[in-house]
Order: sequence, then C-alpha cells, then structure tokens
Amino acid sequence: MTPARLFPPSTDKGPNKLTVTAILPNYNHAQFLQESIGSLLGQTRALDELIIIDDASTDHSVAVIRDLIGESPNAKLLRNPTNIGVVASMNKGLAHATGDILFFAAADDIYYARLFEVGVAMLEAYPQASLFSGLCDLIDASGANKGRFLSPIPLTTPGYLDPNATIRELLRDDSWFMCNTALYRRSALLAAGSFDEKLGPFTDGYMCRLLALRQGACFAPEILAGWRRLLTGHAASHTMKTDQAAEFITLVKARMAATGGVFPAQYIHRWGRRYAFSGRRFALLHGNNEAGLLKRSIDALQILWMFLILRPWDLGTVLRRWALAYLDTRTPSIYRRPAE
Repeated sequence: MTPARLFPPSTDKGPNKLTVTAILPNYNHAQFLQESIGSLLGQTRALDELIIIDDASTDHSVAVIRDLIGESPNAKLLRNPTNIGVVASMNKGLAHATGDILFFAAADDIYYARLFEVGVAMLEAYPQASLFSGLCDLIDASGANKGRFLSPIPLTTPGYLDPNATIRELLRDDSWFMCNTALYRRSALLAAGSFDEKLGPFTDGYMCRLLALRQGACFAPEILAGWRRLLTGHAASHTMKTDQAAEFITLVKARMAATGGVFPAQYIHRWGRRYAFSGRRFALLHGNNEAGLLKRSIDALQILWMFLILRPWDLGTVLRRWALAYLDTRTPSIYRRPAE
C-alpha cells in the first residue's frame, strides 16, 4: 500500500481564513480505512490537521493507518489502551484538536472531494453559523452507490438558516443534518460542551440540532459524502433495539427540555414521535431480509398505519419529499455529485 500524504496546510491565514481538523475514530475497520482516510486526504481544500483515534482494534487497523499517513507532520495517531467507544473517542479528539473547524469522520464512510471546500467557504462567509452540512449518498459494504439518502432539504441553494428558520424547518420536516457531512465551528462546539456518551449514535444529531437552534447553520444541497450504512454499524445496531426505544426517547426529551427553551415543547413532542416511528420502521424493514412477499406487504401496511398514528402532521411533507425524489430519478440530478 502506498502511503498517502496530507496536502500542505493552508498558508493563506487572512482574517477570515479558517483551519480544519478532521477526527476519525476507528475500531476494527481496517478493510475500509484506505477509502475513508484516502478520501479525507484527497480533499480539494486541504486538511490542516488529521487526528485518528484507534479504539484498541484487534485487527490490522493500526498498520493500515500508519501506512496511510506516513510521516506527515499534520497527522497523528492516538491509540486507546482499552476500548472506550465511539463517543468517548470523539471527545478525546475534540480535546486534542486545534482547528477552527472540526469534522468527525467515520472509519467506514467516504468523503467526496469538495466537502471541505464547500463547507469551509460557507462557514467563512457566515461567521455567525455554528455548523455546516450537506447531502450524502448511501453506499453498501462493497462501496456500491445506492443513490442519495432522502434526508430533508431545507434550502434549494447554498445558504444560512438562522435559529428561527431552523426551528421552522425542524418542525416541518425535522433534521436535515447528515452528520457525515457536518463541519462544526470549534468555539460553538466547546461552548456546548462535549458529546453526550449516553446518547450513543444520536449524540452528533443532537449536537447539530442544539447548535443550529442556538446560532443557526449553513447548508448546501450538494452530495458531499457516502454513508456506508451497515446493519452491524453503530447507528443501525442502536436503531434495531426497539425494546429500549421508549427509555432512550425519554432520555433525549429530558435533555432537550433541560436546555431552557432552546428546544420548543412542540418540537420535543414531534421528535419523540418521529424517532419512535423510524426505529420501528427500520426494524420491520431490516429485521428479516428473507421475508416473503406476503410478509413484506403486511409490514408495509403496518408501517403506513404507524405513520398515520405517530406522525399525521408529516404526511404532506413526506409525500412531497418522495415526489421530488421520484422526479429526480427521472431527470438529470440537480444535486452535484462526483463524476462516476
């Protein structure tokens, strides 16, 4: 394997130029590291710092990481002596990072070359914004592209949503934040505190909402990453635990309520209903991949019934999103993605 190198750090450090740190926790993802780290190193807007935290992997991850980063002075490998988990590793990276803008990468995802170029430019243009995010593709274990993940799209052109616009969009269609494209302003993140380990895979989703409601957020309707959605992954394995969903929803709603009104009561209620639906839907769709046509039909009817019970106010919004997604499959995509 040929060692990759970080591009030289930014030399133009004018009054509005921001430095960027990427933090990548890893545990036993050696087979994906060449793609994930390589895509971070191949950005059109170079990283100023790369921090990789190996969480006591038992595969050959460390050897792969060392080979990929070589002797670059901009990259460092931190090794946890024992496994502490993804969120604790993120907080460790946060404590070591020096960049103005922080990006928390996943060891199994892919980052398209314009991610930092687009995101940093927007955060430079909107200094009041606490974070940036864009759109992402779904990819499978082999890296095959499955198309854009149908997240909400709050703006049809790149721009900034202030806190008032943020809550309107969250109430209308909930979170548009694809966390594998989220660039955080470090000062805003530190002011909010560390990532909450009790929130597990939702910790970054919660943080995006909190920061956007406090200071607003930038968004670009451009596909900037590939999310390798594995059923054994951190987020998917958590979503499948439907027996623990009620307890988790209670925990998150308590966190939101404790922010002194940053999260309005109406949104807290809607978030809880939406999360309960998404967990049950995911479990039905992925709990038995060998199910026959009759079982899949029954599951589809059950999903529709749950939606009408839990999220009746979202019906028009979701139908509109599906219609736009269908039209996009019939015409050249309006969302920029890398050339195939």
